[in-house]
Amino acid sequence: MKTIVKFEEKDNVAVVLLDSPKNQEFSIGDEKITAKENIPYGHKIALQAMKKGDTVYKYGEPVARCTEDIDKGSWVHVHNVESIRGLGHR
Repeated sequence: MKTIVKFEEKDNVAVVLLDSPKNQEFSIGDEKITAKENIPYGHKIALQAMKKGDTVYKYGEPVARCTEDIDKGSWVHVHNVESIRGLGHR
């Protein structure tokens, strides 16, 4: 069973398919991702380090902007991103 899913090649986040404790290890192809914190089921995990102002891609589309630096393996949610869906950003 997959425990993490990346929808499109362009995506820099994946969706966690189970409640994941800190230090849970995931695989995306040949790459390993380790959760830096507890990540709830259905939430996003950073597949790469991102800087404040970077765009978050999910489904191959821009969905949010980072409001702070985010480390690879960190939980990506409303505490560190702001939505840009429907705002015409590309």
